[in-house]
Amino acid sequence: MEPNLEKSSESSRALLFGLLVNCLFPTSTNEDCPIWELRNSLSIDKKHQFVMELSKEEVTNILARHEECYEKRFIGFWQE
Repeated sequence: MEPNLEKSSESSRALLFGLLVNCLFPTSTNEDCPIWELRNSLSIDKKHQFVMELSKEEVTNILARHEECYEKRFIGFWQE
């Protein structure tokens, strides 16, 4: 069975929106978070609009950058 790419895209957009609303690591800063500036400068409505206007490739790229940031922060969190 082939994956439902449209559903996958919707899930990715929902994940990105959630990341724009909040981060698991409250001490993240502009230097170590790829979406910090957007999280802290956009209203909730603008965050939704931003996510919905992105192409699938842009969503994928931002989530890939987030994954790298998350892994770095997670490892650092346990080493402290």
